[in-house]
Amino acid sequence: MKLILSVLILLYLNTSVAQVGVNTNTPQATLDVNGHTKVDEKLYLEAPGDFNEIRGSKLLVEKQDKEIVQYDIENSRYGPINYAELKFENTQNIGVQNYDTKIPIDQYAVTVQGFYVRGQYGETNVVASSDSGDQYIEGSQVYSYKDTNTGTWHVKAFVNNSKFRLWNNANIQVNIYLNLIIYRKGLLAKELPSWNVSAGNAVTRGVLSKPAGF
Repeated sequence: MKLILSVLILLYLNTSVAQVGVNTNTPQATLDVNGHTKVDEKLYLEAPGDFNEIRGSKLLVEKQDKEIVQYDIENSRYGPINYAELKFENTQNIGVQNYDTKIPIDQYAVTVQGFYVRGQYGETNVVASSDSGDQYIEGSQVYSYKDTNTGTWHVKAFVNNSKFRLWNNANIQVNIYLNLIIYRKGLLAKELPSWNVSAGNAVTRGVLSKPAGF
């Protein structure tokens, strides 16, 4: 009886510390899988711990057929965060009034992070000159916005009541450069509900409520 009990205890201890290997004879963890792993249902990770190796890390993404694969930016048609320079060549000096980027609003979020203007031949001394001859120039309108009629992002780039000219007030065509940041929705970007505030014709500084989610 003592011998049987000792054997059972030994088997239990060996089982409790055993390492299982799939396609490997030398497992390095409790479960060591050398190859691809397919999970048909849900996968639960309990107490995964901290991961300090950031460089070279990859993301896991779910494909349309529900397959879980490794996300590789080099082989992907898009990234979670994309940078693009949009250049308008030989544009009239009134600027860009309305341009359809054809980027769908239901899949992406588009922001203009910066811009600059040059003459069509590369001149850097381009200025905004008032149409009415005033010495004061109104503010620039450079932004992206959603067009619900087309379902796409549009951009504008112009100066109110002014035109782009050379420093000597000569009319020219210009090249306008817009730096766009394009976020892929559902991967890293989360769109929050609209935040509407009624000022009620009063000073609201310091009393605005924060938007939901913050």
